[in-house]
Amino acid sequence: MKRALIGLPAALVFAFALVSPVAADPDDDEVVVDLTTRVPPRWLTDMTADWPLTPERWRRRMPRECQTRGGYRDHCQGERLIAEPHGPEADLARRLALGQRATALHLMHHRPFDEWMDAVADLEPDESLTFPVANGHLGRGFGRTRTGSMSHRRHWGVDIGAEEGAPILAAREGLVVYADNGLTGYGNVVMLLHYEGFTTFYAHCRRITVFAGQRVARGAPIAEVGNTGFAPAPHLHFEWRQRGWPRDPVSHFRRRER
Repeated sequence: MKRALIGLPAALVFAFALVSPVAADPDDDEVVVDLTTRVPPRWLTDMTADWPLTPERWRRRMPRECQTRGGYRDHCQGERLIAEPHGPEADLARRLALGQRATALHLMHHRPFDEWMDAVADLEPDESLTFPVANGHLGRGFGRTRTGSMSHRRHWGVDIGAEEGAPILAAREGLVVYADNGLTGYGNVVMLLHYEGFTTFYAHCRRITVFAGQRVARGAPIAEVGNTGFAPAPHLHFEWRQRGWPRDPVSHFRRRER
């Protein structure tokens, strides 16, 4: 595909490369992945299944405006600002069961399904990561960096401080597998699947500009920095996982030009 772009004006090549459609047969309506037979049923119905804390500790951790006897208020996720799926990319997402809350939960804990691995088999194999906020700065790091009632839980990513609205960039070429706000505490979230089953996770976004089923190029804008979910201030919570296992991404970030 990239060879076919030779000879086009540079601006057109760049625009095409940032967000390009996934090759898919528009006449193929077959559902390839059925999550109802592959994931725990509670992931399909229980909005708090991804939060392993006891209800009492969870309520203490939540912002005051979110605390209720029943658990949480929907508005504490923040305003849901996501792109509207359409076209062949949306059809691919439907057939592969992308974009669902259970999709994200499975990829956060397990190896991607073979059908998902096949969908990214032709992407770039480079495991280096582009820093996802060009002018951002690293804050809380990976590992045992939490305090207070959360000190017993590891921080499975890194926090990147930046101004609200700053562009969030794809760390690698990837397939958008989730772009919504159904994960408790994370607000608006984008998750990308990469070559060999690697995933990147971008949380607390103000706005999401991509949708499940799209391919995005390395460095393409996919969202904006925000403070949705249980975030005390605008920042990006970024995670990098290898077939479900969280990894410290810092040593894999490409050197940024000053």
